[in-house]
Amino acid sequence: GKQLIRSRSGLRMVPHDSAGSSEPSPLSLDEPAWQSDRDCPACSLCSCWFSLSNRRHHCRRCGVCACSQCCQRRLPLPRMGFVDPVLHCQACAEATRAEAGFYGRQIRLLIAGCTFELSLGGSAAGVFVCRLATDQRSLQFEGGGSGLASTKPEPIPLLAVQSCDLVTVIDSDASSLPCGIRICWRNSSGESVRAELSSRRPETQRTTLAWVSALQTAMKIVADFKRRTMTECSISID
Repeated sequence: GKQLIRSRSGLRMVPHDSAGSSEPSPLSLDEPAWQSDRDCPACSLCSCWFSLSNRRHHCRRCGVCACSQCCQRRLPLPRMGFVDPVLHCQACAEATRAEAGFYGRQIRLLIAGCTFELSLGGSAAGVFVCRLATDQRSLQFEGGGSGLASTKPEPIPLLAVQSCDLVTVIDSDASSLPCGIRICWRNSSGESVRAELSSRRPETQRTTLAWVSALQTAMKIVADFKRRTMTECSISID
């Protein structure tokens, strides 16, 4: 589920793990530490000096201390879960706008789920609904119709995913058409696992492609999360 928290920048609705884990979702962003006013006599972006008429502002996405000209855009920031629009610097405003389609529409598709024929390690496992967990940390499987496997597959942690590739079929015109997605990840034992989720029914093709496209976008955001986490770790170690 989600929980409402109050921060120095406003109210935030953030994913919450009912098990009490503090591990963040790789699809979310933590609030940054703000640059100290004391260390910023001038705008960090344009170098103009602060004064009584030129006040300091902080970008809620990156924490930079900037003037009103460099930090004036108020935009929704769903990746941090803010309830109301918040201040952005220009670079962060562009990044937030680029993510708007995913957090405004695609993430809801992932949570709603899509029905697939599932195979694990090359063996058919049955028909399942695959959806993004409400804490936005894993893909979960639920029974979705006839021919179900007796054992429900374990969730796939987003951070454990190693690759995510389209599954295609050849149509009557010898054209390659996407019909699903192939996911490789490492399970809790460190073993590499491969799952193929496909749907070849023409009546569900549009829904399938929309869900697969949303998952591909999500995995790009997860990859960005991994890169940022590795950079922060290397900085803290040094």
